[in-house]
Amino acid sequence: MNPTTGDPEALMRSWDQQIQAKLRQADQITQAAREVRVTQRSQDGAVSVTVDSGGNVTALDLTEAALRKQPAQLSAEILGLMRSAQAQIATRMREAMEPVLGGDTATMGAIVGGLQEKFPPPPEPPAPEPPRRGPQPTDDDDFQGHNWARDQKGW
Repeated sequence: MNPTTGDPEALMRSWDQQIQAKLRQADQITQAAREVRVTQRSQDGAVSVTVDSGGNVTALDLTEAALRKQPAQLSAEILGLMRSAQAQIATRMREAMEPVLGGDTATMGAIVGGLQEKFPPPPEPPAPEPPRRGPQPTDDDDFQGHNWARDQKGW
């Protein structure tokens, strides 16, 4: 008998099956999310940062080369790698969720969209400024405000 035709017991069994299926799917989603990790390494291999699906740092590895860097440079590199790893969480989560969610695009969109909002791509680093040179004298007569005639030290 069709559960929608009025058999209350069949309708309850159908609802129970749907609820159980959703609970199993929720457990699978939770398990898949627990396994998502993203690791980013610096170009020179001196620093490695790993984050979990919540964006939390789970590992930070520094080599001897990292410890020779200036503190500000090392801090910036660690934070940049962390943000870069976090920005990849949405993609990795999508990959982990596809086998679980299949064609459930609404749930996938909610999960991935929330992560993309929470962890946007890091800003592009500013282009390095060209080296600054001090003002150049326009001619040999520019003594930059110094009066050599009144200088008691002589020429």
